[in-house]
Amino acid sequence: MKCPSAILVITASLLSSGVEADCLAADELKANADVVLTGQASYVNKKASIWRIQGRNPYTADNLYNDIALKLSSACALVENALDLDFSFYGLGYYPALSVGAFEKDNHRAKMLIDQLRVTYTLSDTVQLEGGKLSTPQGTFFLRSPATLLTNFYAAFKPTRLYDSEMKSAYSESFWGGRLTKAFRDYALSLTVAPQLTHIDYYYQSSGNWSANERSNSSERYLLSYTDYRLKNHTSSVSLMLGDSPSIAIADSYNYTPQLVINAEVAYHTAQQWRHFSAKKAADVQAWQFPSSLYSTENKQGIELAIGGQYTTNQFSVLGLEYYFQSEGYSKSEWRDQTDFIRYLDKETGYRMLDRAFDNYKYLMGSEISNTSNKGMLQGKHYVNAYASFLSDDKSTLQPYLAMNIMDGSALLGVHHVKPLKGMSDKVELYSGLYSALGSKDAEFALFGDTLGVYIGFKYHL
Repeated sequence: MKCPSAILVITASLLSSGVEADCLAADELKANADVVLTGQASYVNKKASIWRIQGRNPYTADNLYNDIALKLSSACALVENALDLDFSFYGLGYYPALSVGAFEKDNHRAKMLIDQLRVTYTLSDTVQLEGGKLSTPQGTFFLRSPATLLTNFYAAFKPTRLYDSEMKSAYSESFWGGRLTKAFRDYALSLTVAPQLTHIDYYYQSSGNWSANERSNSSERYLLSYTDYRLKNHTSSVSLMLGDSPSIAIADSYNYTPQLVINAEVAYHTAQQWRHFSAKKAADVQAWQFPSSLYSTENKQGIELAIGGQYTTNQFSVLGLEYYFQSEGYSKSEWRDQTDFIRYLDKETGYRMLDRAFDNYKYLMGSEISNTSNKGMLQGKHYVNAYASFLSDDKSTLQPYLAMNIMDGSALLGVHHVKPLKGMSDKVELYSGLYSALGSKDAEFALFGDTLGVYIGFKYHL
């Protein structure tokens, strides 16, 4: 029996065996519901890149997008002090003013996402069992947290995205599974199970076009975590991932002062965490042999390391600085092999069938590179990241950020502004922002073209 079906059967059994009928009544759900409507308009300009599909830029140089999202969340007690249900769903849609480019096409312009559908059984004051569609926890680092071993793929659209006050994607797919937690006075234990329900068939597509299970439950994972609170001013943890890709991670968050937090995380992996370009398979193409894929994950050991600090001012503004390293990131020569092969594929041969095959390889490569970032991964070795959040007297916030690949000098930078509307009982906030991806045409953040984007939107708690 697959996990989603099992959860539904268990829930139905509980509902028929003495749970509180009022829990799922419309009035009860409405009393606990949070409904958020988001609307956004954005403009994006992309410079020409090294990519060509049928001799043309695969991205629209200038485009306008209208986005809308509706989030519904609620919770109730199925059995008082014993069994709880909570859920959240998204309805997403977007519309471009102009036709999108070849690399920007989605299968759909509207979709429904299950963000969370969780049943929590409280066995005792210190033990809880969760089951259903569960969200993955966010790490302590803004750019990439090595100790976040359980990661899933991005679920929303390719050419556009919605922005929020945390400047993180709200649409990383949650997973079907279960979690058992036990809290002690000085430490806590948890066991998370994410079973494999399917496998990914089409790596040449963007993860937003995959099924929800492909984004979340395409591999078998068991995560055992231990968190310790005994050291003064320290919160330390050890996480062990078993299954298809065994890993271990150690993390520590140290409150040097009440305002200054220093975070450090390191992870060891027995296999690569994302699919890498194969120079050997590229050589096969150049020898007129055509492999089905140019990318694979190998059983090569690797480590990740992140260290950073976050300072909160007396006015509750936040300043952060981070460094990130991964041993499995591309070296300069490995990255150059990939970009040189893209240029090789761009050369027109004069043979229609061969040119079409080369275009198909470029589709495959573009999706593979994008899906690496859709999983929250980076492709180089060394990064520095800086961010801030400045809080004003009127409760508005200004949030600048910068992420830089130290090896190639490319960068992603931007600023996000959020302003609550006065007299609206904190129900409405306006937000706006600007972002840019800069670098050489061979660099990571500008591989698909230097980008400038501006957006404005609102969030309304209905």
